[in-house]
Amino acid sequence: MPRRLANWLSDYLKWIAPTSEAPLDYHTWSALSIISATLRRHVYISRGTWKLYPNLFVVLVGRPGIGKGSAINPALSVLRDAGTTNLLSDRVTIEFVLEKLSKGWPHFGVSIPGKINVGIDHSCLILSRELSVFVSASQFTLPILTDLWDANEGDWIYGTRGKGEFKISDPCVCMLGGSTQEWLISSIPPSAIGGGFTRRVNFVVAYDREKLIPWPVVSNHSNLRTDLVSDLKEIGKLVGEFRFHPNTKPLFEEVYKDSIPLLYDDMATTSFKTSKWAQVSKLAMCFSAVRGDDLIISAADFRLARDAVESVAINVPKVFRGVGESELVKATTKVLDFIETKGYASRNEILKAHWRDLTSDDLDRVLATLKEAYIIREYQQGRQTLYQAVEKPLPKTKGVIP
Repeated sequence: MPRRLANWLSDYLKWIAPTSEAPLDYHTWSALSIISATLRRHVYISRGTWKLYPNLFVVLVGRPGIGKGSAINPALSVLRDAGTTNLLSDRVTIEFVLEKLSKGWPHFGVSIPGKINVGIDHSCLILSRELSVFVSASQFTLPILTDLWDANEGDWIYGTRGKGEFKISDPCVCMLGGSTQEWLISSIPPSAIGGGFTRRVNFVVAYDREKLIPWPVVSNHSNLRTDLVSDLKEIGKLVGEFRFHPNTKPLFEEVYKDSIPLLYDDMATTSFKTSKWAQVSKLAMCFSAVRGDDLIISAADFRLARDAVESVAINVPKVFRGVGESELVKATTKVLDFIETKGYASRNEILKAHWRDLTSDDLDRVLATLKEAYIIREYQQGRQTLYQAVEKPLPKTKGVIP
């Protein structure tokens, strides 16, 4: 059946954005997550001796009430109606995920015209609106998710203390979650940041709602939603190898070379950089799939994917700068966030906002450390001493609209 829409993602944003206050980045990445889950292991990029699949791990990061849930929910409603992937939602444990993946789900396909094939599918989308709850339920959650992201070929054996051994054939796992920054850094230990989990996740950060809609109206795009469901089903039928258009290959080479971390990059940036080329390639498959069935990654597809991943990379250092061994690292992060948000602040303003987190003496230590590291600067305005971030606050990135 031919597709009804010229570009699934553009029309999805046209359908949801006018009636939602959630950041456009949240809607964009939620939509791309369900495209990723729909494609499963049916498509891939050949890397010589192995295959790169389009499965994505996406976590929406922001303060409470900014719109994480209101971006995730409409995407999931379309996905459920299309029935194009297996969904494991809310309050699951990693042991439950392994058990379901091991058993698999019935999958119906057509091998030759008129003959239906019945097999077992070992792919799913994990939904975790509060990632910290899922992650902290077991010390094995992060290492197992790290392995599952790779979606390697063959059988995988996982052992758990409570439920024994699980054998999973050709797993393909996607994840869409949400978290506040504070809960995120309290749930993920430093070893997981340097050990590989964070390089597999696109942490999509937003600071404010896209807009305020005091009087929302009922969307009159019911036909558009029907078309979105129909076309998502068609996207789920794509099978085969994605190939790079000749014009795209130089772009890939640039990103590949740029995926080598610099000597003085922080731990989170170093980790994410090493897989940036893979994240861009996975996302490029999704951008190609939303516009057509040719299984060609065009230069435009790749640029959209590169820009989206770069917007994630910009915010990685800020997301995890509260992770460290110092007893004051969390308080230091709050102080720096406060200074960046206000633009400049006096010592009294900082202490008044954070007296629950640190003492007067602690604040002096924090400010001295940030000044010596040249993260903030101190200057006089009349009789008042003010503090300002050396670098401007990280920009609020906009959604990538093809």
